[in-house]
Amino acid sequence: MTTTLAYLLSAVALIAAVVVVLTKDVMRLILALGTVLVAVAGLFGVLGATFVSVAEIFVYVGGVLVLFLFAIMLVHRSDAERPELTSRHDLLSMVIGLGAFLMIVTTFAPAVRSTPVVAIIPSMRALGRVLTGPLLPHFEAAGVLLLAALVAVITIMAGERR
Repeated sequence: MTTTLAYLLSAVALIAAVVVVLTKDVMRLILALGTVLVAVAGLFGVLGATFVSVAEIFVYVGGVLVLFLFAIMLVHRSDAERPELTSRHDLLSMVIGLGAFLMIVTTFAPAVRSTPVVAIIPSMRALGRVLTGPLLPHFEAAGVLLLAALVAVITIMAGERR
């Protein structure tokens, strides 16, 4: 049952990822990206990493994806039609992306095959200590940076409308 669910979630994530790459409609792109993120969170849940699964839902789906939607709604004017992505370099981008993917796979495949899987952080309590201990300033800095970016977008858009 677990293996079937993992394969199903993997297939959903892959199909949605292809939609993210190939679609030109920004709103469909964001919905497909949300599907990818939820499927990956489900994969983490199937693998037993419930904290990572819930954190991905909260941080990526609940935070980053909503921020993307907000930015698109803020930047896009309501009198125009839906925003679309256009590019003259689709084929070249695909070739470069495939080359980068193959380079990454061939570089890291031997290390992944030879590295045993071990628990780096043994418990949720230890993970909480790490996240609220030495890594807390990094998380706070990332939050302040996202807030500053949001305020900058709002300021820029308010200046253009005047």
